[in-house]
Order: sequence, then C-alpha cells, then structure tokens
Amino acid sequence: MEVQEEALHQRGAGKSTPHACLDQNTTWDLIDDIEKLRQHLEIPEWQVFGGSWGSTLALAYSQAHPDKVTGLVLRGIFLLRKKEIDWFYEGGAAAIYPDAWESFRDLIPENERSCFVDAYSKRLNSDDKETQYAAARAWTKWEMMTAHLLPNEENIKRGEDDIFSLAFARIENHYFLNKGFFPSDSFLLDNIDNIRHINATIVQGRYDVCCPMMSAWDLHKAWPEADFKVVADAGHSANEPGIAAELVATNEKLKNLIKNGH
Repeated sequence: MEVQEEALHQRGAGKSTPHACLDQNTTWDLIDDIEKLRQHLEIPEWQVFGGSWGSTLALAYSQAHPDKVTGLVLRGIFLLRKKEIDWFYEGGAAAIYPDAWESFRDLIPENERSCFVDAYSKRLNSDDKETQYAAARAWTKWEMMTAHLLPNEENIKRGEDDIFSLAFARIENHYFLNKGFFPSDSFLLDNIDNIRHINATIVQGRYDVCCPMMSAWDLHKAWPEADFKVVADAGHSANEPGIAAELVATNEKLKNLIKNGH
C-alpha cells in the first residue's frame, strides 16, 4: 500500500507558489493558513509540533487558537527576540564557528557589517538574480554548517541548491528583519498564560548554536508546567539521534494520553 504524505508548505516555501515571494507573508498570514487548513479538513482539534522557526510558529498559533490545540511538542526553541537574532547573525555564534562565519561575513563589505540582517536583505531582494543567489547560498550554508553537533555534509550541501536556498534565506531574513511581525520583543513569553493548560514538551539540544539553550530555558522558566528535556549530546537539528529519540518518545506519550482520554 502506498501512503501519500501531504504537508502544508508555508507561503513562498517548498511547493508553495509564487516561490520565495514575500508579499502578504507574515506570521499572522501563516497562522490564518494553518487555521483554514484545520477547518477545511474538519479537524476539531489537533496536536501541534514545531522546531526552530517552527517552534516560534507553533507557539504563536497555539496562543492565537488555544482551544484547538490538544498538545504541543517544541524543539530547538526560537522566540525571535533581538538577542537571539544578534547571537546567530551578528557575530555571537562566530565565536564557536569562526571558520564557517568567514564566508557569511565576507560576502558583505566592511562598511555594511554593522547589521548583517539588513545587508543580506538588500542582496536577497536585489534586482540581480545572481546577487540574490550568492547571498542565499552564503546565508543558508552558514545555518547548515552550524545545525549539527558534528558536521553533516549532506545538510551543508543543501546550501548549494539555489532554488532551496533562495526561499530559505529570503523568507528567514524577511521575518527576522520584521521581528517576526510581533508587537513586542517578548511577545511569545508574555502570552504563555493563553496556553499554560496545554500538555507540552520542550526538547532542546544542549549545544544548539543556531537557537542556543537560553531561549528554551527562558520558556521553561515562564512555563514550568511544560516538560523540559535537555539532550546532553546534541546540537540544533531534529535529526540528531538524541533529539529524534526524545521527539518520538514524546509523541508516543501524547498519543497514549489521547487514547486513554486524558
């Protein structure tokens, strides 16, 4: 039997068209898309799962529609605060990956290095396609080279795919430049009360360089009711063995809770 796996590809990404388009592409548009899909499929309530930017979106969706969420599984927590973006894109993570950082840094002239997110935005939205692709490759490779505890060559090669990289980099940069379209820096932490009642698990790699553990820790402190799992020998990626094991175990636990009517 062939099983067809279908997924929602967020605006501008994956199979969604127009590819890498930033028009009408905000967090609130994505939340509306997810909610429309739930209604279209006539699913009364569902479990929400998200890692990295997906954890941001999962929290934002759940806070907007808390009555529709049966459980939350969050991995590699990213709350889209200024200090998190500064850490990864303005030189913090370069202390750990100076070799990978050089390629990311050197694409930008010295006189524009006061804000790499702005400098990359200019190039990712340039009228020249080659300028866009060069910036997209550098942006994507920087993230791919830092996503695992140990280097993952297959993942790093994704940065050489111009089609994938352009959507990945342009959309990420667009959201970071606009501070996630949130009204305040601490918006997701400030609205935890909306979702405090939801059965949730936070899974975080101890050595996550992309989304360092400070964010998972801040979420844990604001939401102590959620299970908090720190994987001692993992970086950022969901494919890290320890993280994958925790995610599978958590989903099994939630499945059994629902089966048993809790």
